[in-house]
Amino acid sequence: MSKNELKKSVGLELIKTQEQVIAEVADVDQGYLDYFNSLPPEKRQRITNSVNRTQTGLQSVAPVMCMGPERCPFVEKCPIPDRNSEGELDYGPKNNYPIGRECVLEKFFMQQKIIEYLKHLNVDPNNPIEMSIVNELALIDLYKNRALMIMSAGDRSNQGRDFMRVDIIGFNENGEKAEQASLHPAVEMIDKLEKRREKWLDKLMETRKSKADWVAKMGGNASESKILQEIQSLREALHTLEDVKELEIDDDDEILIK
Repeated sequence: MSKNELKKSVGLELIKTQEQVIAEVADVDQGYLDYFNSLPPEKRQRITNSVNRTQTGLQSVAPVMCMGPERCPFVEKCPIPDRNSEGELDYGPKNNYPIGRECVLEKFFMQQKIIEYLKHLNVDPNNPIEMSIVNELALIDLYKNRALMIMSAGDRSNQGRDFMRVDIIGFNENGEKAEQASLHPAVEMIDKLEKRREKWLDKLMETRKSKADWVAKMGGNASESKILQEIQSLREALHTLEDVKELEIDDDDEILIK
């Protein structure tokens, strides 16, 4: 019995190299490969393009899909339809909308937020950990923007603009409805998203501090100095984010989060 056979027989795990693990993860079984090759060329290309887009971040999957103006819950904030002299929406032809694709408003909003975080927090785009945190921060902004649009235009039952929601909880003996007012869920969601943002910013700080500690132990003075500068820049960026809390709503119904 060889050493490897002995280790396997007694349940000892063999430590694989990084290359071996990557090769196993990247391997595609023959059955699935046959299925993929059986698809029409245009479908294979569509799948390839879709996968390649997801590798660069969440901006291709996080935005809501356009369902057309009649079914969109955020159509009041959509930049595509016009308004007539009475202020009512004029949807126009359906081919003006990216039906079945990402919402125009959210697609570019998400992309812009990722770019802003990359620059503002001085993130290395080749660092998968920091990039995942950037994507999460941009996603939080996207979700917060949805909540703000609901509070601006009202939800499906035309509630939320005053931060409140009124629900019918029953009827009395005279048939009169009893109502209960509570804080609108969109307001609660914004509060949760802000706490989630703080958590991810803390994780980014911890990631860079851990990197600096590791480099210090390895004796890399030049690299250590650079990483400590990055941490200081991050602290300054976080301070800026904490100071700016204003929400602006301009005449064009665009919602900006600072």
